[in-house]
Amino acid sequence: MGIITWDDIRRGTYAIVLVIIPSVLLGTYLAPALQSYQLTGPGLWELKRKGAPEAVIEPLHELRLKPFFFKFRLMSAVEDRIAEPELFQQYEQKIERQLSAIGMPAVEYIFLVTLAAYYWILWFATRKLFPDGKV
Repeated sequence: MGIITWDDIRRGTYAIVLVIIPSVLLGTYLAPALQSYQLTGPGLWELKRKGAPEAVIEPLHELRLKPFFFKFRLMSAVEDRIAEPELFQQYEQKIERQLSAIGMPAVEYIFLVTLAAYYWILWFATRKLFPDGKV
């Protein structure tokens, strides 16, 4: 009789792969995915202070304080506003650093509901895959 059996190792592997890793990934990536982004006045001033030309800053004033649900949508709107693609590529990283996240209220509850739904699906699937109750 060993201290750790192969069944214990198998159950531990299932727990890590099916419970712990998805929980950590959901906790890490769900909240940032649910945020809205905007370009603020101080962000534009910071761009000017860092040496961005007026050809980059001036078109961005019309995007100031408009919320965008995804960061890539805001960046594509910025790209559409800047006339010269070379300027956008040159200052893309600096512009992206100046974007402000707008926190979504009660995002923790959305995380909990998503996590509960995942666990329910996992419970349902394991009951179908392992009908005798032995994982």
